[in-house]
Amino acid sequence: MWYTIGYILSGVAILVSVIIALVAQVKVNNAFNEYKDVPSSLDMTGAELAEKLSQDNNLGLSVRQCKGTLTDHYDPRDKSINISQSNFNNKSIASQAIVAHELGHALQDAEGYLPYKTRQVVVKISNLVSRMLMPLLIVGILLQFLFFMLAGSIIIYASVIIYAVAVIANLVTLPVEINASSRAKDMLVRIGCASEEEVKATDKVLNAAALTYVASLMVSLAYFLRFLILLLMWEKD
Repeated sequence: MWYTIGYILSGVAILVSVIIALVAQVKVNNAFNEYKDVPSSLDMTGAELAEKLSQDNNLGLSVRQCKGTLTDHYDPRDKSINISQSNFNNKSIASQAIVAHELGHALQDAEGYLPYKTRQVVVKISNLVSRMLMPLLIVGILLQFLFFMLAGSIIIYASVIIYAVAVIANLVTLPVEINASSRAKDMLVRIGCASEEEVKATDKVLNAAALTYVASLMVSLAYFLRFLILLLMWEKD
């Protein structure tokens, strides 16, 4: 009975966490759209800001443009800042907040920031586990479709492992992202972004982005608990 109640509650948790994830994404888009056309007092494009922050912090980064909107990222493999088309030549508060956040990751990498290094390892393991277990998960689903009793355990075990690793990856990612945003705000204030309006706008953009990582953690945790309860129910029977 308790397993059944837990299973039902885990389904509710999944629904709630997915809704929160959707709301978080809407908040990110709204925050970006609100400030994407509001010019910053720094009067620098995203690319120019990346170059300046890289030079000021002796990072020696390559600054590149990448396709898409809000696809900005730091690549530790070649020490490059990849700025989306929407931010590369944009002088807005939103664009500068996002670019500075990615510079925050570059600083973490350069300093050997332990949570960042841990996140990199955990994410690689998570990707590897997903690639290894996904074929097994697909086989399990196909077998279940053909009424093989073994299929149920294959699906459950694979899902529990995949989501357990996903929970760990998201749990490690959250403080890394929060720290990168804190560094971003410090860097922007240090080079002249000091007006109260700009600081609040930067906070709004970065806080909205952070909420998406909280939502990802909640979704992966809800799915992990659901499949864990399924596993316990399976083992009991």
